[in-house]
Amino acid sequence: MSATARLRFMPVSPYKVRKYAQLFKGKGIEEARAILSYHPSPACYELLRLLNSAVANAENNYEYDPELMEVKNVIVDGAPSYKRWRARARGRVNRILKRNSHVLIEVDLREEYKVTAAAEEEEIVEEARPGARDAAKARKKTAEKPEPEEPVEEEAQAPEEREEATGADTAKEEAEAAQPRSEIEPEPALEEAGEEKENN
Repeated sequence: MSATARLRFMPVSPYKVRKYAQLFKGKGIEEARAILSYHPSPACYELLRLLNSAVANAENNYEYDPELMEVKNVIVDGAPSYKRWRARARGRVNRILKRNSHVLIEVDLREEYKVTAAAEEEEIVEEARPGARDAAKARKKTAEKPEPEEPVEEEAQAPEEREEATGADTAKEEAEAAQPRSEIEPEPALEEAGEEKENN
């Protein structure tokens, strides 16, 4: 979640502020501070104060570390202008517009640190729920329990033994197929039927 700071009615025109806002947009906090502190423009002084305010908001509200943050966005909008006038020749008047700006600076964690921050937020929310601690303890206990040992299965036959057994079976089947039918022993049921016919 990003933290913001807003400055209203900054007494500098938006055109001048945008020139310096583009310099530190997307930079780290320390780099942005260095850029703004070495420019002599009054707009940079105000932008530096606003940046420090946004960083302080992030530290106090979300407990972010400034070293892990970056300037996510800088928005500069025009504000209502002050109308002034200057006397000219022959009783005429020229209008003077003193332009103002509204500035918004948004700071947030860098992309590589956002995942860990989201996980921490989820843990905090889970701990805040009623009964969450008991559930976490139960989960830890179940994770620590050793898994029951599975019964050891008998070792399967080696591939060479399997090939020998299958080879013997196939050889036996081929030998039986090669024998003539007369040599094959008759089944006992057929023998009993033949004996009954002879007795009759």
